[in-house]
Amino acid sequence: MHLSGHRTGNGRHSRKGVIAMALLAKLSLVAGFLFLANFGMGYIGAGAWVAAFHGLILAAIAIVLLWGFLSRIGLGGKGTHGASDRGIGIVLHRAAGYDWLARVLTLGREGRFREHMLRMAKLRPGEAVLDVACGTGTLAIAAKRLVGSDGGVTGVDASAEMIERARAKAKRSGLDLTFVNGTAQKLPFKDARFDIVIGTLMLHHLSKPVRSAFVREAARVLKPTGRLLLIDFGRPVRKSRLPRFHRHGHVDMNGIASLLTESGFKVGDIGAVGTKDLNYVRATTDKVRSA
Repeated sequence: MHLSGHRTGNGRHSRKGVIAMALLAKLSLVAGFLFLANFGMGYIGAGAWVAAFHGLILAAIAIVLLWGFLSRIGLGGKGTHGASDRGIGIVLHRAAGYDWLARVLTLGREGRFREHMLRMAKLRPGEAVLDVACGTGTLAIAAKRLVGSDGGVTGVDASAEMIERARAKAKRSGLDLTFVNGTAQKLPFKDARFDIVIGTLMLHHLSKPVRSAFVREAARVLKPTGRLLLIDFGRPVRKSRLPRFHRHGHVDMNGIASLLTESGFKVGDIGAVGTKDLNYVRATTDKVRSA
């Protein structure tokens, strides 16, 4: 059981109580000084400045609390993504927190965001799809709706907690999907099983050796002329000075294309997805020609 980010005992409850009291005190001060700013006659100027000062302190406290929350769910700051030992890459474990953050970052439109990425996969009814590093299954569920009852969708993720939540979401959706606990570099599937392998927002969690192993595994589980779609963050066009809570890495898709070519894939096209600094590369196994 993964226990990082959790604390027990009286210290935790005491700390929470102190934080709650501090927030309550700050909110009371801000409310009081805002009242003075509007109705305090001679104290208007002083009230406004003091309210602004306490407002800044309150904002700082909120940022610290949010940062701590993101760290606990495995998404905050550098090095807090989750387990990265044993050479399996970075693993996110806080499934509920992951879904919450996804809703926030996509302004409640995660389903639409995933469907936008799926359009690049050009799924057809009846196809067998593998979603690698599937997380809590949102993209896999959307893929199942596209391939229909004659098609099959399998999701694989290194986090057992993510898989458990994905299964629950699939059950609620009334769709028949398969979710398996496993790693990208050692896919637990037979050879030539899938028509397409999809990997979205997962390459930046893998080291270069693990990426190479994943590409070889993707080629193995794909059918002849099977397709591979990879989507991940490229470098942003404009550099922001604002702090970023989720410091994801960046992936050079041209470098990934070279890796695919070296591994026997035939690269189709590379480009921008058109949202959130995402880039893609599409390729086919080209097994028939190489045979």
